[in-house]
This record gives sequence, C-alpha cells and structure tokens, in this order.
Amino acid sequence: MRFFVIAVCLLTVACGTAEVALAPTTTTTTDLPLATTTIITATISATTTDTPEPRFTSSARAIGLDELGASWRDGCPVPFEELRWVEVAHWDSGGNTSTGVLVVHADQVNVVVSVFEQLFDARFPIESMRPISDFDGDDNASMRANNSSAFNCRVIGGTDRWSEHAYGRAIDINPLANPWVRGDQVEPPDGDAYVERDATVPGLIVAGDVVTEAFASIGWGWGGDWQNSLDYQHFSRDGG
Repeated sequence: MRFFVIAVCLLTVACGTAEVALAPTTTTTTDLPLATTTIITATISATTTDTPEPRFTSSARAIGLDELGASWRDGCPVPFEELRWVEVAHWDSGGNTSTGVLVVHADQVNVVVSVFEQLFDARFPIESMRPISDFDGDDNASMRANNSSAFNCRVIGGTDRWSEHAYGRAIDINPLANPWVRGDQVEPPDGDAYVERDATVPGLIVAGDVVTEAFASIGWGWGGDWQNSLDYQHFSRDGG
C-alpha cells in the first residue's frame, strides 16, 4: 500500500482582516489488483473412425446334385462330384459389395478365385452372379438378366459339341453388356445396344482391360478375340 501526501498549502486570503487557513489534507489510495479473467480453452478431440476398406473373400465346397438342378443331367461330360460351388466377393452395378456364386470344375477353383480377386481389387462391377440352375439351365434367360455364370451342361450353339461350360471351365461375364455377335445376330438381343464397344460403360469388357488381363494371367482365352464371331462375355480355359 502506498500513501500519497498532498502538500499542505497555506492560503492567506485577504478579505478585510480575516485569514482563512486550509488544514492539511491527506488522500490515501490503494492499488487494487486488476480483476483477472481466466479463459479456459477446451480442446475437443474428435475421434473419427475410418470405415475399413471392403476385403475380397472367397470359399469353395463340394456341390450337391440337387443344387445343380437342370444344369446337369446324365451324360454330361463331367460327373457332378468334380464340380465345386464357389462363392466370391464382387462389386455390383450400384457400387456395393456382394457375394456371387459360380459353379466350376474342381481343378479350376484356385485360378478362378485369383481372377475375381483381381476384379474385386479393381472394383470392376458385375451386376449378377448366380448359378445357371437359378434359370433352369436356360442360358438365354441368364444372359437376358445380365447374369454372370460358369457351369452349364450344354453344347455349343448350332453344333453337337460340348461347350467348355459343360466342363466347368468357362465363365460368361455381364452378358448383356458383352453380347455374342455374329454378323447381324446378337445374343442376347438387348445386347445390340452394346455392339459398339465403349470402355466407359460400367461392366463392359474391352481388349487390354482388367478383365481380359486377369483371365490372361491364368491362361484363359477371350471370345472377343475370335475370328468368325465375337463373344465379348466369354472366357474359357481352352479359349473356345
């Protein structure tokens, strides 16, 4: 505490004979501490949980005769015991992950899974992947539904020769967007809109893309390389 003393001044005022004397005045002031405002800054740490990237999954098992339905019959070139029910993760046309089913020969399971892992990593869209038994073995119905499929005990159209599908060693991918074309004939018919190949169309297959390269990596051929017709959807072990 400090004291400030104001000096005493004697003031003589002449007013007649009267003298007025001012008494000494002392003023005391106290230095009070300034009010202190404490600002508390709260730091809110927002914890964000990153959604994990979808991962490719697959599984394979033996298949029951009842699961093959109309896609297998007596006289098929492979016994049903040699076929496998294979489930693989894939991206669908809506940008979501899904699980599809392919029926393939037991000796092709590992290489087929490796192909679909490559397609999954590339986010290549596959609209539908169901066994042909869901369509009563009708390949045309499956194609119209843009369904990707593998095994079907059938011959090559217009011949009496077994298709590679009958051995479980061929796969058709997005058949509507990747039709079979021979002259003016297109199968499925609605695939006519995709005869002119446009690589920007989701699910459409062109030479040198991720699909053809993935199948080439396991030694499978592509119908888009054929001479007498073009089967853009078709991949097989022997290329036919």
